[in-house]
Amino acid sequence: MKPRHVALCFLFRTTEAGNEVLLGLKKSGFGAGRIVTLGGGVEPGETAAQAAVREVAEESGVVVDVVNLTQLGRVRWRFPSQPAADMDAEIFTAVEWSGTPEPTVEVEPAWYPVNDLPWEGMWEDAQHWLGSVIDGTPLDVLVTLNQDNETVSSAVFA
Repeated sequence: MKPRHVALCFLFRTTEAGNEVLLGLKKSGFGAGRIVTLGGGVEPGETAAQAAVREVAEESGVVVDVVNLTQLGRVRWRFPSQPAADMDAEIFTAVEWSGTPEPTVEVEPAWYPVNDLPWEGMWEDAQHWLGSVIDGTPLDVLVTLNQDNETVSSAVFA
């Protein structure tokens, strides 16, 4: 089975308190109850960048233009005990957008200081690669989960 193609988009802003990233509490679907980034599946006929823009709008109401996206790389997740959950994600960042993040049926968005991320509420694997995104460092990482589909067996950077 081919991994699901997804696009993730990290929005950043600078405030008087410092740099922040927009994440959200997932309210339904895969990852419900965890703090995640905005994003989702790439639909037939759209590019990963177009999917990132669409997903940000659907999950937060924020409008991002494709030209304001920076493609940072990819993260591939493998779930050996549940291969149907395998995903290949293209990672984007943006510092320009319009609108104010609003709760949706799927996500409760919130800004977090980049130096004080809510690790305890996130997937464990984020600790292996999210620092590269925060730093703006290109990445290509393969994350393999353990049989519990939650803890990390390995995170290998290419």
